[in-house]
Amino acid sequence: MHRDHVADKVASHVNAALWVYALLVVLITSTSWAIYWRTGDFLTRPLFGADNQFHDLTDYAGKTAHLYHGSTVLGRGLPQYNYPAPAAFVYKILIYTFPGHAVRTYLTLLAICVLCFALVAWRAGQPTREVRYSAAAAVITTAILSYPLWYDATLGNIEWIMWSLAAAGLCYLLRARYSAAAVLIGLSACIKPFSMLFLLLLLRRKKNKQALLGVATAGLVMLAALTALGPNPWKAYQNLKPGITIYTRDYVMNLRPVDEERFLHSLFDGMKSNALTIEMGGFRPHKAVLDVPILRAEPGGWHVVRTLLHVYPFVAITGFGLLLTVFYRMPILNQLTALAVAVTLFPPSAADYTLLHLYLPFGAFLVFLTREVAIGKAIFPYSSMLALSVIYALLFSPLTFLMIYAGDAKLLLLLALLFVAARSPMPCTYFGDPQTTG
Repeated sequence: MHRDHVADKVASHVNAALWVYALLVVLITSTSWAIYWRTGDFLTRPLFGADNQFHDLTDYAGKTAHLYHGSTVLGRGLPQYNYPAPAAFVYKILIYTFPGHAVRTYLTLLAICVLCFALVAWRAGQPTREVRYSAAAAVITTAILSYPLWYDATLGNIEWIMWSLAAAGLCYLLRARYSAAAVLIGLSACIKPFSMLFLLLLLRRKKNKQALLGVATAGLVMLAALTALGPNPWKAYQNLKPGITIYTRDYVMNLRPVDEERFLHSLFDGMKSNALTIEMGGFRPHKAVLDVPILRAEPGGWHVVRTLLHVYPFVAITGFGLLLTVFYRMPILNQLTALAVAVTLFPPSAADYTLLHLYLPFGAFLVFLTREVAIGKAIFPYSSMLALSVIYALLFSPLTFLMIYAGDAKLLLLLALLFVAARSPMPCTYFGDPQTTG
């Protein structure tokens, strides 16, 4: 009887945490939009306006029409192309599989991807009757209302494709299918390279050959794409390089435009934001509307950012080394959470669509709660359960009522997620960790 009482109490804790998550996402999302509709202030708008919708996709229609030996056209003029070579073929597929219907193709494939991952999370979680409704609320809320997904979709950005490849690979990794995991992570890294960090999970498990397979996959696909863009890989690289150079000059070595500041949350973005706050003499978001264009217009970009850029590599290397040290011996779910945070925290510039990488650790956390904690197979403190649920809810909601400091809030939440994950081991036998309870 005592055992049944404990089981009921644990299930109620899981229920409470998941309901808190779902309700917070709904509440904060609706509040953020209500504040914008009431004030009309563009600094509080959760998404870009209609003029920017799907432009990350449709702007490349002309440049990707003929990719064979097309590196010269791809690399020059506007719109500026600043992705690795394989991404051009992703755009080609999205734009020209059904000519004239690029946005419909994009949204259809995105919806299918989200539905598939929602079903995977639900089936893997196997929620019992006691936690079924709260688990369903968490999955549905994330699939339909989660802010990083809407932000990515309305821009027409291809971050979700890179995320879906990496997430599929990590699903295979969690089920000990390491070769498939390596190939998918390698394909993801071809589009945007920071997902390569997930291969560290293979190295930690002494799957060195599989990790090399992931690196080789990325390298071979990159070489094949550069060869196709022609006239040869080196010349194609040189033709594409100006776009990366311009992007680095305008967005990494300088402040971002003021209407983009609220969507940025990397560690370096946070350093630039702090410097801007000091320059303005305090938290003055509306003053930034006037000051940021002036600072951006300095020859070579704002000089303070160039100084910070010399410091940042040491900050990033130290931070990443500390992260590896803390999480090295922790359960795989903790390690996965840490690396997902690293992928969105350590790039020199990271917009809110990079938060998509947190969906996989959140889904795995939900599986851990419903499949093991709720039935007493694993012990997990209620305080940690609730803290993680609240942090994920805030990360997956628009905080743009904070205006240009919304990104700084997301940065602090990412650090909080690391802190809680570092103090809260999540051993899960379903993911291959040894059982710790009877």
